[in-house]
Amino acid sequence: MIIKKIELHNIRSYLDETITLPKGKVLLSGDIGSGKSTVLFAIEFALFGLQRGIMDGSSILRNGKKEGYVELEISIGKHEIMIRRNLKRSKNSVAQSNAILMVDGKKKELTATELKSFILGILNYPSSLLKKKNLIYRYTVYTPQEEMKRIMLEENESRLDTLRKVFDIDKYKRILNNSEIFVSEIKEKKKEKEGRLIDLPFKKEQLKKKIESGKDLVRKVEITKPSLSKLQQKIRDLKDKLKEEQKNIDILNKTKIKITGIETELKEKNTKLQELEKEEQELDKTIKQFKSEIKSPVKKNLAKIKFENEILLKNGRDNEKIIDRQITMLTVKKEKFLEDLGRISKLKFCPVCKQKVESSHRDHIVTDINQELEKIEKELQRKKPSLEELKKDIEKIESELKKIAEEEKKALTLELKLKELQERGVRKLKISNSKTDIRKKISGLEKIKEFETEMIKKYKNMEKEHEKTLEILEDMQRKEKILLMEKAGFEQGLADIKQEISEIKKEIWDKEKVAQKLIELQKFENFLTENFSVVVEMMEKQVMLKLNAEFNALFRKWFMMLVDDPNLDARIDPEFTPIIEQGGYEINYNYLSGGEKTALALAYRLSLNQVINSMLSKIKTRNLLILDEPTDGFSTEQLDKMRNVLHELKTEQLILVSHESKVESFVEHVINFKKQNHISHVV
Repeated sequence: MIIKKIELHNIRSYLDETITLPKGKVLLSGDIGSGKSTVLFAIEFALFGLQRGIMDGSSILRNGKKEGYVELEISIGKHEIMIRRNLKRSKNSVAQSNAILMVDGKKKELTATELKSFILGILNYPSSLLKKKNLIYRYTVYTPQEEMKRIMLEENESRLDTLRKVFDIDKYKRILNNSEIFVSEIKEKKKEKEGRLIDLPFKKEQLKKKIESGKDLVRKVEITKPSLSKLQQKIRDLKDKLKEEQKNIDILNKTKIKITGIETELKEKNTKLQELEKEEQELDKTIKQFKSEIKSPVKKNLAKIKFENEILLKNGRDNEKIIDRQITMLTVKKEKFLEDLGRISKLKFCPVCKQKVESSHRDHIVTDINQELEKIEKELQRKKPSLEELKKDIEKIESELKKIAEEEKKALTLELKLKELQERGVRKLKISNSKTDIRKKISGLEKIKEFETEMIKKYKNMEKEHEKTLEILEDMQRKEKILLMEKAGFEQGLADIKQEISEIKKEIWDKEKVAQKLIELQKFENFLTENFSVVVEMMEKQVMLKLNAEFNALFRKWFMMLVDDPNLDARIDPEFTPIIEQGGYEINYNYLSGGEKTALALAYRLSLNQVINSMLSKIKTRNLLILDEPTDGFSTEQLDKMRNVLHELKTEQLILVSHESKVESFVEHVINFKKQNHISHVV
């Protein structure tokens, strides 16, 4: 893969910038913070999108901007490819929207996931990376220097787990882990199956006993059948007799019900009659009271008097407002004259012509104002008493209107009582008619009750005979029920035993199958623990030993090229931990200088790149390498050695980020970056 061009729109410190990247060794030069590393992040974002733990949308999209994009042009083999990934800011986050892909001039729109799947496929990266971090790209193309230092210094097991994933051999560990899980599950299944087989001998003995019990229940069922048949015939004969008796009983019961209904109705009628008589007495009292109340006189012409007083009240309130307004105006006028009097008495120069004001002229004006004030005061003294008098008149009219309202209320109450008196008279007449009707109905009901009572006497002994017949039938039915329960118990017991026999047979058959399965599980467990795990561990160890040897040789080569100290040596231990020796003794990483630490990380980085590219020979990024600030902390001598390192790196395109001006002489192309007013540019 060769990167040809990248366009940034609202990405970090960039507004709109297009950067063309040629083949060969290319240096991205500029001061710290000028935007060089942003280009590298943008390339990775364009290829793989947002990745949890590596980059998120809010760290890429420029602050204050609602949308942005990265457009990347690359060539892979014979294909010319353009990728454009878009970012949009919502209320709470920044996310990817649909992306654009153009392959050899053919354009299509894809989701972020679809585009990543296409990139993985065309780069020959494992498809398993679709929902994971792109470790292959991170360790073969572009790894920030600080991240490589972190990998070297982390715990051995964490580093080995990371490298297994990078080398794509973590499958061995996953196989072993899965194998252990599988063996654990097999053991659990064995325990469960062994538990199920404990009672197999007991089940076989139980089956024999159940078969004998079934035979005994069959004999008992046959014995109960004749006795039950005779008893059931007697019950049928008694039921026929009861039917005939029941007909007469039904006639008797209907008559009793009829008499009960008549008695209930008589009771209701008498109760109703009492209620009407009571209501009639109450009406008499109320009518007498209303007649006495209606005799009181009601004053007439209330409406006319009320209207006249309302007119007087309106006129009085209108006059009150007029006088009150006049007093207010006189008061304001008085305050204005007093204000002018205070101001003019102190005036020495005219505010208009700026000439001196003579005392005689000022005294003349003061005299005029005092005369006006005297007139106003006299007018106020005249108006205020008339206002108070008017208010008293208004209060009298309002009091009179309240009395008229009370008289109107009394008149309305008397009118309503007259109407109610008429209604109660009508009600009294209706009650009198209702009492007459009820007395007639009571007389008719008593005659019917007397007739029906005579009918009951004819069937007096019928109920006792019917009760005796019922007792005999109930006794026989109890005996029948006992026999039926015995027979049903035997039959149910027989059915239960048959079901149990069937279940026990099935259970025995299932347990024998479990016993066979247990033998197979034991064989499988033996294979996994004694053969399979050993082979997988051996395979992983051989692969890791080979990788370690190759890695160690490359690491020592690059370290020796970068560090010109014959007493200082470095190697890789079996757990891929860098070991530093000085004069034959191991020393701690922290004792190294800044340049030596950077050299160690760069050597580790280049070795890892070459080993992975050697293993994964079909990936399409083998001809591309990106180094971000690989010379940080280098001395002048180490910078000179960097020329040899770059010469040794045989890649079609090497993108180098550095702010060291001396590195410009080591490369074929230089692209300079500068930041002004928080905006990065290519210069």
